[in-house]
This record gives sequence, C-alpha cells and structure tokens, in this order.
Amino acid sequence: MLRAAHRALIFVFVFLIPGAALAQSHHDRSPPPGASSQHGEQGAADHDMLMLDLPGGWQLMGMAQIFGVVTTLAPFQRELPLAETRWALPQSAAMINLESPTSTFALRFTPNFEGLTLPQGELTPGGWGEGYIDARHPHTLIHELMLSWNLWDLGPAALSLSAGKGFAPYGTDDPMARPVLKYPTNHHLSQILERWTLNAILLWGGWGVEAGLFGGAEPEGPYDLSNITSFGDSWSARLSRRFGPGFGPAARWEASLSYARVQGVDGAEAGITALYNGALRYDRSRDSGGLYALVEASLSQPESNEGFFSILGEVQPRFDRHLPYYRLEFATRPEFAREGPVGSQDFFRYDHHAPDIGATRWLINTLGYGLTLSRLPLSVRAFAEVQHAYVSEARGDILPEELLGTNAFWSASLGLRLYFGGGPMRMGSYGILDPMSAAHRSMNAMHEHRN
Repeated sequence: MLRAAHRALIFVFVFLIPGAALAQSHHDRSPPPGASSQHGEQGAADHDMLMLDLPGGWQLMGMAQIFGVVTTLAPFQRELPLAETRWALPQSAAMINLESPTSTFALRFTPNFEGLTLPQGELTPGGWGEGYIDARHPHTLIHELMLSWNLWDLGPAALSLSAGKGFAPYGTDDPMARPVLKYPTNHHLSQILERWTLNAILLWGGWGVEAGLFGGAEPEGPYDLSNITSFGDSWSARLSRRFGPGFGPAARWEASLSYARVQGVDGAEAGITALYNGALRYDRSRDSGGLYALVEASLSQPESNEGFFSILGEVQPRFDRHLPYYRLEFATRPEFAREGPVGSQDFFRYDHHAPDIGATRWLINTLGYGLTLSRLPLSVRAFAEVQHAYVSEARGDILPEELLGTNAFWSASLGLRLYFGGGPMRMGSYGILDPMSAAHRSMNAMHEHRN
C-alpha cells in the first residue's frame, strides 16, 4: 500500500503540476471557430490538446495520461494457477510535440513511466512479449523520440522523413490509443515499436506509402536503449488507402496492408521473421452518436519454426459521455518455460531470449463500458471491463488444463482513466500522419483564414 501511495505521489508531480500550468495557458487561448479536437470531442475549446506558444512561432503541445486499475483473473476459480488480483497504474505516459510555425519540423517525445508504475507487468490474459506472459510488459522510458521533416505541399503530394526511436511503419495503431484497456494477444504481431528507425511517408491523394529501416532487437527492459546497435538489420513497408472526409490521420475510412522483415523477434529462434498485417479502420468517433471500428489480421512466419496468427475486431459507439466497447480476438501465442512456480510473480515471467516450447490458441471476448465524469483539460473517465478467454492446444503438446488449470475463465478490471490536456490520440505514425502535427497545421490554417 505504501509503495502504491509513493507511486501516486510521483505522478502528482510528474503530471498534475505541469498539466495545471499548461492547462492555464490553454484556457488563455481561443481556438478557431469550428475547430475540432483529434481526441474524440468536437467543437469544445477545452477538448483541444494543450498548446503553449514559444518564441519564433514555435509551439509546444501535448497531453498526458495515467490509469488506475484493479484486475482480477479467474475470480470464480480461485484454485487456478492464473487466479490473482493486482492493483496497477498502467499506461502512464505523456505525448509531447515541439513544432515549428508551419509544422515543417516536429519533435515527438513520449516518456513512458511504466518502469516505475508497472514493474511486475499488467495482468493480461493471453498477453506475451519481452519476458512477460499472461501479463503485459512495461514499455520503455523513452517510448518515442522522433524528429520529423514535413513537406506538406509538394503539388498534389505530401512527404515526411522521420528518424529516432519509435514505431516502424507496420500494422495498426498502438493499443494504448484504442478503447480496450487490455492489450490484445497480437501486440507483437501487429505493431513494431520502441525501435530505432528511419521512416519515410508519401501521401498522394488518398494513397499512402510508408517505408522504414530499423533495428529488429527488442528492448529487454523499461530502461534499455541498447537495441540501437541492431539498427539497419530490418525493414518494413505499409500501403494505405483513405476514403471519405478528413485528411491523413483524420480520414474517416482507412485500409492498409503491411509487411516487415525483422531480425530477432521475441519468441523465435535467431533469424528473420516475416510479418504481415491487413486492416480496415472506420472512425467517426469525434461526433456524439459516432462510431469507431477496426478489423485486422496478422501473421508471422519465422525462418526456423512455425509462426502465429491473429484475427481481431473491435468497435466503440459514442453516446456523449457514454463509451461502451467490444473486442473479439482469435489468435495463437507462443508458450515458454515459466521462471517460477504457480502462485509466484515469476509464474508470469519467462526468459526473453528462450525459444518457445509450443503454442496455444486463444479466443477472447472483451466487453467494456466507459463513462466520462469530467471534461478536459483534466478528464476523469471511469470504466469497467470483463473478458472471457477460451484456450485450446495449438502445438507442442501444451495442454491448457495442465498449464492453466482450465481451458476457459473470466477476468475483470475496474478503474479510472485520467487524461491531462487531451484524450487518446492515434499512435504509430509520424510527420504528416502524426495527429498532433495535422491538427496543429489545420488550426494554424484556420487562424490565418480568420485574419
């Protein structure tokens, strides 16, 4: 309890005090008429991202968030190996952009504090990666640090070059920006994150072409930056098509196909792993009565052994302050020799460098409900989320009844999401596809039009 209080005190100083200062600056600003937020609210001044004017027309903008949650696994089957209840402070992060007057240059910095607030991981049935299993690993302190050069007006086209630590151009948005609290099983099949990467984006009409050169090695802990040494051994590409109203990240419809060749993926023996992802996204969630939906499929094909797959669909209708949501995922995941016995924290850990010993197949239904209790710049959103997991054998003679004590169980989470200065934004692209840069440029254009 004292440790949890100490962490909460840290975040009062890390988030609340700086957030209050930026919020005051934010309220002194008058947004252009009709300006809409990139965070799911429209037409209200206090739902735009926090922005602070700097000398020379530069601007500092962003938001921060932290969630407080209690999760219980197998609440009706307390004799099972997975049965456990934990308090946690997941998704403790800030998203900050420093941008030139016309957004030609943008520096994205996303510090993530889960090394402090989530040292044992977050209970997540079906989750795996970076040494955690049935628990989601803490992300690195420097989640993103990307510098972008944006050429917005190349005739009918727009071009960006971005470099630093962040997401390779592959797959779908980071689950941190999506409705469901618990990360899906496909997190390491559908995103390539926290890599040192060089990315290029070209938008032409409704088409987008992205390519990235990066290092395949994953970080081995929240404070590990050493995977820069693998830079250049992997690459990825994403082709996208956008339809309907909106430009770039604000387009209503988005279809994408992604491919990656990655050296040294977690859970695979040394060698190249090919990754594939296809997705269709619809987003009209900025309007009350609107809707967000995503369907995606992901597949891995290692050189040395069998791969894994995931098929996922999620949806969230919006009714003013009420945000129900649902996700269905059918996926395989690797199984590893666990580092500790049943009942210990190490039961949720494995050796990050060890090859898998088999695989299981998971069908997970997630149903949740969120309620906005207060508006931004400090928005408090209560939520409740339940999951039902059905697990079956895939390969390697891994029997769920022997490993987990059952092949079906429930889990439940209850908590509060706190947002400072802006709600969740899309994460995973930079430059002209960065939602903060796109919003900044749009607001400046409207301001110039007014003058």
